[in-house]
Amino acid sequence: MLTSLNRMVGLPVVWQDRQLGYVERAVPDAHARRLSGVVVRKGIGAAKWISSDGIAVVGSRCVLIRQKPGAVPDSRPGSLGRAFLTTGECVGEVTDMILHGDSLRLEALELSPGPVYRLLGKRAYAAQYRVGGGSREGEVVVPRLLTWAQLKRTLGEEDDG
Repeated sequence: MLTSLNRMVGLPVVWQDRQLGYVERAVPDAHARRLSGVVVRKGIGAAKWISSDGIAVVGSRCVLIRQKPGAVPDSRPGSLGRAFLTTGECVGEVTDMILHGDSLRLEALELSPGPVYRLLGKRAYAAQYRVGGGSREGEVVVPRLLTWAQLKRTLGEEDDG
């Protein structure tokens, strides 16, 4: 099942049939092309951290974990910024990442030229990317852009309908 890091925000986190809180933030490790972990919070209590090793599966309705969350680490992987084609043309910002819920592998990047375009539904996807191709930290280089339908075909996912 494909999901995005933004869709994970707000999902209940379940451990041993108990709900521990909700996903406050999903943290990617773009260099490893994997989910690094999630920040979990319940109410106004302290935030907790669960690394990807402790996550069993990310479903459409909840995140199942294998172990109790611990303290949030001081350092976390950096976020991604602008994306460029191999021709050097800027195609926008990385607005989200597409994740496979079972393997926790980052399958693609979601790109948008800007916030207004994103509100209008103008998004493109990149299944292949290279992090750190530019002079600035967090820039990515993509060989080509895909539509959602092309991405699902590339990844071998079938429609749920």
